[in-house]
Amino acid sequence: MVWLQRFKYFAAGIFFCGGLVAGVLLFTFFQAGALYDYQDTLDGAMLPEVDAIVCLAGGKGRIAAAGDFWYRYYDAEENKNIEKTPILYISGMGPRSNWVSFQTQVRAGVLNAMKPQDVVLETESENTEANAAFLVKNARLRGWKRIVLMTSPYHMRRAKFIFSRVLKQSGLSMQVDTLSVFQEPFNADEWRGSLHGIQVTMFEYLKWLYYTSVWKPTKVAL
Repeated sequence: MVWLQRFKYFAAGIFFCGGLVAGVLLFTFFQAGALYDYQDTLDGAMLPEVDAIVCLAGGKGRIAAAGDFWYRYYDAEENKNIEKTPILYISGMGPRSNWVSFQTQVRAGVLNAMKPQDVVLETESENTEANAAFLVKNARLRGWKRIVLMTSPYHMRRAKFIFSRVLKQSGLSMQVDTLSVFQEPFNADEWRGSLHGIQVTMFEYLKWLYYTSVWKPTKVAL
């Protein structure tokens, strides 16, 4: 019967697609831990002379950690151990963000030392490539030559890759140091121990595969 034959083809197609999806998920589950193989250029104890601390907003605790790191520079300048405190640049906070919403994400002790002119709130970018593109524009305007990039451990490898490619495409010479923000369960030993860790890490790994195999940066408007 024709309908039975069609049903067999349909069932075979569903079975094939299901197997393909299962294979991709299984592959991703076992390979995604490679994201955590990335080694930061800074360990948190070092305070190199930089123009800006660039924090990619979006992950829980990133802005607070960047504020704490900024405060260490502020304290070092107060004690005359460094020449100047870098700008705290928050990238991709969202179009409705402002100084008031920023204050809710930073410790009170840090805010007491901080003035609005110490912070740049970039509210237009909506993804990592746009984060990098807007940074290029700001860095050109402000003459920045060296920054510290801060984001979550699962995101850092792709973020550094994208920033490097966008900087190269723009022709802007700038040193990018990296410092990952500690978050549970996002490390090599713990991410498989929770559903949230698995979801975030596997999705990020699929993004990593796309950006390293297919993606080409959009030309940055100067």
